[in-house]
Amino acid sequence: MPPKPKHTPAQSTTALIDLTKTTRTLLAHFQSSLQPTSITKNVSAEFSSATPIPDPLRVLKSTTTLLRSHTTTLSLLLLTPPFSPTAINKKIGEVSSGVLSSMIAAVVPPSPSQQDSISTLMRVELRAQIRRILSSWDDVLALVLRISEARVGGGKKADKELEEQEKQEVLSATGVVWEGCDRLVKTIDEGVVGLVVKRAEEWRSVLLDAVQELKEWGEDIDEEESDGDEGVGSGDEQDEFADEDDIFGAANKLGKGDKELKEVLDRSVMRLKMVGVLYQALIKRRLKTFPQKDGKSDLMGVLEQLMRVLKAIPESVDELASAFYDLDETEARKVVERCCEEAKEAVGLVRQGWNGSDDEFTAWSGKWIAALDARGV
Repeated sequence: MPPKPKHTPAQSTTALIDLTKTTRTLLAHFQSSLQPTSITKNVSAEFSSATPIPDPLRVLKSTTTLLRSHTTTLSLLLLTPPFSPTAINKKIGEVSSGVLSSMIAAVVPPSPSQQDSISTLMRVELRAQIRRILSSWDDVLALVLRISEARVGGGKKADKELEEQEKQEVLSATGVVWEGCDRLVKTIDEGVVGLVVKRAEEWRSVLLDAVQELKEWGEDIDEEESDGDEGVGSGDEQDEFADEDDIFGAANKLGKGDKELKEVLDRSVMRLKMVGVLYQALIKRRLKTFPQKDGKSDLMGVLEQLMRVLKAIPESVDELASAFYDLDETEARKVVERCCEEAKEAVGLVRQGWNGSDDEFTAWSGKWIAALDARGV
């Protein structure tokens, strides 16, 4: 059998350009399939096999590590002259032919008749991280395409070393892929406990930042009531800054005469600080102690419900801030009460330990609810 004819450098570069474009189209399809609302029966059927993956997290970790390695090699091929379209083509093909599809298949929800070891919480997080990795790998391919198109004519240009700016772009794009892969592997290693603790700490931080802003707003009594217009300027200068004052909320500052609203604000800040303390207790006594290897779906359901509540509370505080900025006392009372009810709902979900028995948190949470109610608005 006669050997296959070798492609000319120009033909190899053209083939690389075609493969790069095809792979970028494939990446766009993968990213679309991982959108939160895009996991349909058709998508599941496309990526799922008749037999569910025994250990999808292990598969995802290995393919992520492999993608990082392939990206490193691809980067070296781009940075090291002479330009080798055949070698680059082979490396991209290795990624698109197996690595990427295996990554997607690992996080596609199984059919109703199948089960795997990934919780809904973890699956949502993994899919979001994979979308970012795919986006960063697309950036690498965009560089490959640009570099290839500049060399498709062959001749001396084909062997020309990359410009310094091009080298930096390759290194930067490669680094973003590395970072995304490392983050995904870390998430897998830390498991659902690491994920929920991280999220709860983030939401607690958002909550306390909002509370601090409310506190500072309440302390920022409208200085215009006591200082008048001194130091502002006169004539045209006052007119010039009038609209700017409106933009930055001069009209909705808390005045000295708003004693009742100020009292509602102070009590709200106090109660929400207590909610911040609850987050700390839940993180320590419930989230960090969750038996993630237990495999009980009912416990995972409780955990997911708890996380929905913990996420909702900072969102409610945003509404509370709007009510105060609008000087709407009735709405402020209503929203802060809802925040506190959501906090008590969180307590009710995990009042007892994961094994169903009372513990230190059970006793503490009862006292916490009593103290919270005593500071009602």
